[in-house]
Parts: sequence; structure tokens; C-alpha cells
Amino acid sequence: MIHVGFWYDYGLKYAGGLNYFRNLLHAIHEVKPSDVTVTLFIGGDLPPHLEKEFSRTARVVKLDILTRGTVPWFLHRLLYRGFRSQFFVERRLRQHGIDVVSHPSMVQKLSRRFKLISWIPDFQYLHLPQLFPDVDTAQRTQEIRDIHAHSDALVVSSQDAHKDLVTALADPAPARSHVMPFVSQLHVGPHDPEKTRALLEKYALPERFVFLPNQFWAHKNHRLAFEAVALLKRRGVDVTLVCTGWMHDPNRASAGGADVLAFREQEGLENHIRLLGSIEYADVLGLLRACAGVVNPSLFEGWSSSVEESKSIGKPILVSDIAVHREQAHPKARYFDPHDAEALATLLESAWREWPGGVSEADESEARIALQRRTIEFGQRYVNILREVAANEHRLAPLR
Repeated sequence: MIHVGFWYDYGLKYAGGLNYFRNLLHAIHEVKPSDVTVTLFIGGDLPPHLEKEFSRTARVVKLDILTRGTVPWFLHRLLYRGFRSQFFVERRLRQHGIDVVSHPSMVQKLSRRFKLISWIPDFQYLHLPQLFPDVDTAQRTQEIRDIHAHSDALVVSSQDAHKDLVTALADPAPARSHVMPFVSQLHVGPHDPEKTRALLEKYALPERFVFLPNQFWAHKNHRLAFEAVALLKRRGVDVTLVCTGWMHDPNRASAGGADVLAFREQEGLENHIRLLGSIEYADVLGLLRACAGVVNPSLFEGWSSSVEESKSIGKPILVSDIAVHREQAHPKARYFDPHDAEALATLLESAWREWPGGVSEADESEARIALQRRTIEFGQRYVNILREVAANEHRLAPLR
């Protein structure tokens, strides 16, 4: 048996990371590998409904050292940052019989009794350094080199991200690196059309709307979508855009949220652009079912959740023309320059006339067939990486 421990030390406010773990654990569960046991280590503040959900696909262990703001959490961070000590982590891993540690953000230089699969979500700092004024690019690149050197496998989510990994490592063919695109699931949220439509009443939404389910982070480029809606309003085309997600970017002082909110007010778009804030993920998927289609104007992605979610449910999408979105190959995508509001407005006007909106059982059924195949491929790819790592009798010596 291979006992893998997923170490979730990203914090529960990182919705993208939480959903990534959801999707990966679900995919592994669907593969049903007889030689793999999965444990998820996560903070003690995990809400009961999420604990119940994760318990379907893994054994869940809630730890104080993963609960932000607690004394054990502070002590662990001090030991790690000051001495690179993993004392608390390794003690817990030994207690639970873990062989392989997977996908941590701050677990390096473990004892060689444990093998390590690391994950780099993206390399945004290389492409949009202006959004990271407090990040030393050279230092961050060195951190990534250290992660790679001390990992038995390093996973990225796209070929586009792997090109960035090659750049960061200055190595055209990095050893033990793997591309593993994730697949978004639809196993939570209402499936019944009536319950899905009931969400419209819950959030006081119209029957037809376009959906932008991204966090209000600077690189998500909400301003462009808002400008496109404003252009259409001036032409007498009244589009309703519904947005969900955190309204503040915790990693940047120059968060995009305040700017776009001011623009919305200046242009009188309160009825055209509905802001729901951070809502339950089940409701996000329910609104995805109910919408006419999706918009994603993002300037950068490691692998876009909203593209994957709309693909999994069969919804059309207007998406920024960046390399990773092309790589995701949504079958119902239309692409636009993420710096051209007029281009998005033109596509949005056309889509608003063509997209009927509402729940489409036929489209969902067709998408679900492809979803099952993609899910198995995703889960099997991870299991293959895990088995390859576990098959090495000893943990690999760090690369020099």
C-alpha cells in the first residue's frame, strides 16, 4: 500500500486551491486504485459541510498547525522560516503512517523517510511583476529551484506553466517534472432544474445573465468586462453580468476590486452588473447551470477553473485569448484580446442574442460523458506519478 498525505497549508480563503484539492481527490477516488490510501491534512477551522464532502474521498485529519492564527501554527511557521525545521509536520506524518507527502505549499526539506510531490500553481510573478511589488523575482525563482531540487516529483497544471518552469530552472528538460491539468467536477450543488432556478430567487437575479465567477484579483481583469458592459449600455443593449468572488486581493496593496467598483458606480451599472461576493461553491455551480454563458477576461492563469467548470457543464464561454486558455480547448469558446473592451463588447452583444440561458439538460448530459473520461485521465495521471515516486526505494537526493 502507498499511503499519501495531502497537506493543505494554503488557508481556506484560497478558493482556487481548495477546489483544486476537491477535484484531485475526487478524480483519485473515481480511479479507485487498490494500492493507494489517501489522507487529507487540513486546518481545524474546516467547516462541517466541507469536512463531510472531503470525507467521501479521503480520510480527513484536522490539525492546529494548519489552522491559521493558532499558537501551533505560529510556532510551526517560526521553526520553518527560521530553521527550516519540519519537526511538527514530520511528527504528524509519522503518527498517521504517511509514505508520500503531496501538494504542500510550505513543506520542503523533509526527512528522507518521506517522499514529496510538489505543486506549483502558476508563475504569474514572471509575467505580471507589476502586480507583485513586494516579491523579489530572483528570490522567488530560487525558491522554485529549491522546491524542485528537494521534490521527488513536481507537478504543474499546463504545458504553458511547464514552459515557465523551464525558464525558472534554466533547464530545457527538468527532471521529475510533470504536467497534470486538473478537471473541474460538478458533484456539489443542485442538479434538479427547479432547485437551480430557486437560486435566482435567493440572489434576486433575472432569468438571463452572463456569469463571471472569478475572485476580484488584479490579474482577473474585471475592469475589461465592466467596460464592455458599459459600452453595450450606451448602445442600448442591456446585458446582465453576475459576478461572484472575494472583493479584495489579499496579496496586493493595489487590488483591482476598488477600481472596478468605482467604475461600476460612475457608469451607473448597478443593475447591469450584480455583485454577489464570496458565496458557497455549491451555489456557484448552481448559478453556472442557470446562466446563459460565462465570461473570463483574465490576464493570466495557471489553468483556469472557470474555463474547466463551464466545459464540464457544457456552457459556452467568452474567454481571453491567452496561451493557457487555448490549451484548455473549451469546445464552445470564443476568444478576445484581454486588453480590448470593444472586442469583448462585440462578442458579448452577439452572445447575448444567441445564448438562450437557463438549465440545459441536453448540453449537460453531453458534457458529462466527456467529463467522466477526463476525470479518469486526470486521476490516473496522478496515480501514475504517485506510483513512480513510491517505487523508488529511497527518496531521491536533492539535485545540485
